[in-house]
Amino acid sequence: MPIPQSKAWLVDGFCRFTARMVRKNFTCFAVQSAPELHPPFSHECSVVVYANHVGWWDPIVAMLLRKRFFPDRVFYAPIDAQALEAYGIFRQLGFYGLQLDTFAGASDFLKTSRDILANPKSSLWITPEGYFTDCRDLDRPLMPGIAHLAASSPNTIFLPLAIEYPFWEEPKPMIATRFGTPIRFEPGTSKSQCQDAIFQSLRSTQRQLAQSVMRRELGEFEFLIPPKAKRQGLYDTFRAWKAWAQGRSFNPSHASVSRQRVQPPKGPSDGPG
Repeated sequence: MPIPQSKAWLVDGFCRFTARMVRKNFTCFAVQSAPELHPPFSHECSVVVYANHVGWWDPIVAMLLRKRFFPDRVFYAPIDAQALEAYGIFRQLGFYGLQLDTFAGASDFLKTSRDILANPKSSLWITPEGYFTDCRDLDRPLMPGIAHLAASSPNTIFLPLAIEYPFWEEPKPMIATRFGTPIRFEPGTSKSQCQDAIFQSLRSTQRQLAQSVMRRELGEFEFLIPPKAKRQGLYDTFRAWKAWAQGRSFNPSHASVSRQRVQPPKGPSDGPG
């Protein structure tokens, strides 16, 4: 299989289009990133980002994160071969067909991926769970292809990515993501060692993201698309009119998506004694 096309101008245009889709369907797009991502990685190394596979939005999330964190790297991603037939435009965006259930398909995946990673400007985005999986299922084993790839790609950085689509108090969900600590495998690292390191790092990153999501603290995130509550139908229109009539501003937020947390005042025993 030849290296797929990834036309930068088309990828960037698609990102602008999908950013509007995200704004329409989600409250915000929140990101946590490990300190190791700043400054960016050396261009002497290609990058593999491996993520849990929550749902249909995952490829769009990957493309928008690539544009934000790795804008000068070429985007590539394997996708189910049947899905690629259904979304033909993806062929021009760096996606290539993947057949999960055949030996020949696995062999094509490894060969194509290695050819992609030979270019140090490449970024390859993979969901090694293989199928849609609940973000709280941390026991499901990963498919072995990524371990084979890691063991044979010493000049590549492997970066875990956790994804969730949680609901807080607003009617629409948010996109919550977290980059973990990058890994670079030394030559001679066995496939079983790579598999264990990749599994543990991904699941650890998912746990850390889950803890932040459950705390519901927006201050723990930065935003690709910031929170912005919208009016929800006739009742919010009435609330807005009532606020105007009373001479006060109207905030359509239903709770914590756009609120500023206020620290309680210090009591007599809180200050210096």
